[in-house]
Amino acid sequence: MPNSLITPEVAALIGRESDPERNRFPISAEMAYDVADSIEDYNPLYVDPDHAANSRFGELLCPPLAAWKDIAPPIGYFGAGQEWHFEVPLPFNSYGLNGGSDWQFLAPAYVGSWITRQFRIMEIFEKEGRSGPLVFIVRQETQTDQHGTVLSLAKRVSIHRALPTGAESSQSSGDAEDLTTVPVAPPDPEVILRKPSPEKREQQYFEDVETGMDLPVVVKGPMTTTHLIRWAAANGNYARIHWDLPFAQLHQRLPNIVVNGSLKNQYLGQLLLDFAGEEGWFRRFYVEHRGMDFPGDTLTALGVVTGKREVNGFGLVDCRVGLRNDRGHQTASGTGTVVLPRRSQQLPLVWPEEPW
Repeated sequence: MPNSLITPEVAALIGRESDPERNRFPISAEMAYDVADSIEDYNPLYVDPDHAANSRFGELLCPPLAAWKDIAPPIGYFGAGQEWHFEVPLPFNSYGLNGGSDWQFLAPAYVGSWITRQFRIMEIFEKEGRSGPLVFIVRQETQTDQHGTVLSLAKRVSIHRALPTGAESSQSSGDAEDLTTVPVAPPDPEVILRKPSPEKREQQYFEDVETGMDLPVVVKGPMTTTHLIRWAAANGNYARIHWDLPFAQLHQRLPNIVVNGSLKNQYLGQLLLDFAGEEGWFRRFYVEHRGMDFPGDTLTALGVVTGKREVNGFGLVDCRVGLRNDRGHQTASGTGTVVLPRRSQQLPLVWPEEPW
């Protein structure tokens, strides 16, 4: 392995853009419902056509963090949908772990919209991790609809690591003696985990919010392998570390299959969307993943208002958010900004891009 993993060939990819890719189908009501059902967020804007038609949006929406779906993605060694748009020539074969993301939400993702996405590599750098060298790849994803309206921008970080010494030989031997037994995820026999009922929340207004106010928590779980598979089916990403226990342990040296980073993003997103309410707008969201969650964990998304400000006549509320499991670990943290209306004020549906 060379002294630096960022070879001239790798560095030359910085600034490169993928070809625009349009989803194979427009967002359907079924897709929006499947996403909402998989994250157990039954917001009527996603699942109730009559309610959505009478809202300020006028139509059903898709949850904003999940407007793109890989339909029948290619299947590679690490699972389906993991090829990305750039083959970065690293000197080891590695799955890209979710290091975090920074989103800007600029317009609603309506049912019926055709989504086109495009990626640009912004940065590639390396760090020394506890288990060896790590390569960080930062990409910007742009999603637009059929009218050319930019729906969202996302700066995504993937982390690539070399396998520990001997992992490849253990995996290739097929020797199952290294497979550590893990507890069977809930539910217990004869137990049915009920789907949550939607909660009616009062609209928050900018003038009523104060710094230090806690956001109403969002609790998910106990997590099961079924949660992970339902999420994979809803967004079309079947990465093997989320459902294939022998692969996760023998190849990736993980203690168990892990809860998807993208699913945890959804839970934190629901926290902020619930706080914004139907009359508000989810403007900005930044999250970093600092630990792993496993089947059996109960996850709690929580947040606090850290400040409020006025920009161009709109009331912006900044929040600090985090995700904790019932083992006492905070496994994700970040910040979010929502726009809350003043009483009698209606917010626009299209927002300008902000500088990173």
